[in-house]
Amino acid sequence: MEIAESIKTENIPDSPGVYLIKGLYGKVLYVGKARNLKKRVSSYFQKNLTGKTFYLMSNARKIEYIQTLNEKEAKLLEEQLIKLFKPKYNVLMTDDKNYPFVSITDETYPRFKIVRGRKDKNCFGPYPDAGALRTALRFVKKLFSLPLCTDAQFARIKKLKNPQSCIYFHIENCSAPCCGKIEPQKYQEKMKMALEFFKGGRFPFEKLKRKMQESAKNLNFEKAKELRDIIFSLEKILEKVRVVAGDKIKYLIEPEEALKELEKITGLEKISVIDGIDISHLYGDEPTASVVSFVDGVPQRKRWRKYSVKFKGIDDYAMIREIIKRRYRHETCDLILIDGGQGQVSSVKKALNEINKKIKVLGLAKREEVIIKEDGKPLKLSQVSSALKLLMYIRDEAHRFAISFHRLKRRKKMVNSEQ
Repeated sequence: MEIAESIKTENIPDSPGVYLIKGLYGKVLYVGKARNLKKRVSSYFQKNLTGKTFYLMSNARKIEYIQTLNEKEAKLLEEQLIKLFKPKYNVLMTDDKNYPFVSITDETYPRFKIVRGRKDKNCFGPYPDAGALRTALRFVKKLFSLPLCTDAQFARIKKLKNPQSCIYFHIENCSAPCCGKIEPQKYQEKMKMALEFFKGGRFPFEKLKRKMQESAKNLNFEKAKELRDIIFSLEKILEKVRVVAGDKIKYLIEPEEALKELEKITGLEKISVIDGIDISHLYGDEPTASVVSFVDGVPQRKRWRKYSVKFKGIDDYAMIREIIKRRYRHETCDLILIDGGQGQVSSVKKALNEINKKIKVLGLAKREEVIIKEDGKPLKLSQVSSALKLLMYIRDEAHRFAISFHRLKRRKKMVNSEQ
């Protein structure tokens, strides 16, 4: 056990995540999830280990970890990594259980269905909370007058060509596509609007909140509670975990290599502390910001901060300038990474100049994963670049940190509005 005990654990954070125990030549021996990474990994260094754990740690050479936003994400990631690496000491998942997805049928009047596993390109998910998914999906169907019936009920009414015999047509105000009571084009427009929710687009949260507040004001507490539960279910679905095989593996990097590459890109002699910044709001409602800090390529959560943005309105650049001034009047770092392009980078530089701080800035544009330098020139790195992987890790952590705080504030606001 001497080798295992030499593995460093003091820098492992007290947060949810997945850990990988590696043996010789970096071979993954075991993948596990944890509510608290530090406590879980530390348990492997107790005395009197027996059985599988004893043999596992006898062969261990290194432990790596990946932080996640919550336990659900850790569970999904653990499953993906086990299937990818097939570690010797894991009990392999033989039942191949998959989480639910929302699928769209391919027909003249397409319908939503809940399926297990991604069946085709018209799937959205995964959604770890099946109960919240069913509640949200039913509400979306009712909101846009889409069919609520089962496949068998739909087929029966379609055969009879008589929507009057369908209870949903009367009570739930279904548009009865089974009997052609709505034109295909109009129906597909309804489906398109409903799809915006699952695609993460605009959705009438504010309208729902106003209805909830009005119901509570009119002492219709039962209706207010129903709307509150619907809003919570919808928001819970929006917190779905987007994990695909290999998605999080991009974070398993060699920090020293990544930092050296970044030093060449920025021209800095040495980079130790990198701060990542992100802004989160819903059309100007309850804007928040996050600053995550990485020291020597490793998350340093003691330096992480959440901010309630004071600026009122929908102007990301103004929000960025506000947070930069608040953070760096009394703090500093070697490099600031902002989520966005040239406009975001320019906003950071302008705010730094106003407080007489000289800190290098990079932007990282989503999708294309293009680095934006201070002069506005884009830099496209290889997908295997350690520097790009580290920047993506920092950017993604900043986004998770900001959006989790934003959602917390919105929930508190809803609860307070009911009181």
